[in-house]
Amino acid sequence: MTARPAVRMCARCQRTTSEPVLVHEVHAATGPGFNVYACPDCAGHYPPLTDPLELLEAETPRPSRMTIRIYKVTPEGAVVQERGEIRTWTGSRIDPTPQTAAFPPCNCPGCGST
Repeated sequence: MTARPAVRMCARCQRTTSEPVLVHEVHAATGPGFNVYACPDCAGHYPPLTDPLELLEAETPRPSRMTIRIYKVTPEGAVVQERGEIRTWTGSRIDPTPQTAAFPPCNCPGCGST
C-alpha cells in the first residue's frame, strides 16, 4: 500500500500544494489547535516557527504600566468632569486600589461589597 501524499492549501496564495510547508501552529486554550501551511514558494514569506518552550526559558518580560482614568459623563457620553486616575503595574507586582472619594467601594447589589 502506498502512502497518500499530503495535500494542503497555501495560506498565502490559496492554491493547493502536494508539498506543504508548516509555517505556523495555532494553539487553542479550549480545544485542539490547528496548523497553517504554505506552498514552498510562499513559505519564505513567513518567519521561522518559534518553539513555545524557548519562550518559557526567555528572560522574564518587564511588567507593563496600566492607567485607569475615571470620568463623569453625560447620558450622551460627553465628559463633564475628570474624577481621577489610578496607575498600577500589570503582572506579578500589584498596587492596591486606593480607597478615596474618587474611587469609592462598590455598592452594587450584584457583588454585595460595601
